[in-house]
Amino acid sequence: MKRCKFLPVLLLLLMLLSACGQSRQLQAEAGRLAAAQLGKLDAYVTEMERKQVTGLLGQLLALRQARESMDIWSQSAGEERLVLQLNQIYEDCTRRYLGQPEEWSADEEGMELLAEYTVTETGGLEREEGEDTYRALWARVQAMLPPGSLDAFARFTVFTDGEAEILAYVVPADDDGVRWELAVDPADAEDGQAFAETVYHEYCHYLTLNQGQVTYTGAPSPGCYAEDGLAAYPASYLNAFYQAFWTDYLSDRLAAPNSSGFYLRHADDFLTGYAATNPSEDIAESFACFILRDKAEGEGMTARKQNFFYAYPELAAFREQAREQLGL
Repeated sequence: MKRCKFLPVLLLLLMLLSACGQSRQLQAEAGRLAAAQLGKLDAYVTEMERKQVTGLLGQLLALRQARESMDIWSQSAGEERLVLQLNQIYEDCTRRYLGQPEEWSADEEGMELLAEYTVTETGGLEREEGEDTYRALWARVQAMLPPGSLDAFARFTVFTDGEAEILAYVVPADDDGVRWELAVDPADAEDGQAFAETVYHEYCHYLTLNQGQVTYTGAPSPGCYAEDGLAAYPASYLNAFYQAFWTDYLSDRLAAPNSSGFYLRHADDFLTGYAATNPSEDIAESFACFILRDKAEGEGMTARKQNFFYAYPELAAFREQAREQLGL
């Protein structure tokens, strides 16, 4: 049998066509990602600025695809440099077209401990430290949640950092997120609306960060959401929320966490300014709106975030019970 002399040429041609197709796909994806990351800036940037962003994103995507093809899921040093370059362009353009982003840092003010309680198996309190005058705060929280919602909570802490600061927070009470602690500042608890919004926000942190939703000791699953000290499971609420709303621009948010520039660029994507902090805070803010507001209309980003929880029958049932207890 004679060997076809045209076969090597055909193979080379097919390889070139395939490479051209992949290049076009990469360029198209870089263009889509540029529009997503620019956000409001997309209507203002010059063609030169857009080309600069698209070119850097093309390089970033090529590095990412090569890394993921080797089952490596941590960003390379080259990717990190490109993300920082892109963020600098976005921040510069934000100042130029949208206004000066604010800068902030963590509040260094200490909290004053007022009382600590152990939560009993029946949901009552046993005082450990401080004045025994804050049981009504615990009862207020219990009254806003369906029965059994606080079964995983082992501790209740009362603190203050002054008015109009931190109203409440939740944290794991063990290394695995099985048992939890709730803390409330009575100085901020008189505003009923703010109290309700904060309780549901903080309770969402428990719902999305407990041991059934994330791991505090295991390695991240490929492509799933992870942050310092925890990694979401593939089927978790938080990972589903991340996949639906954050994959295009999380790296940009993390590149400048102390700047409000990201929110200025993407204000239409968030129900509140605080929601733009990261996916964990975004899902918690969206959950509070899901509980306290009527079902959102339309297909915009904020409507989809607020309505995200209806896809989970257990969360829809939680909402109905909570609203019934609130008299809504």
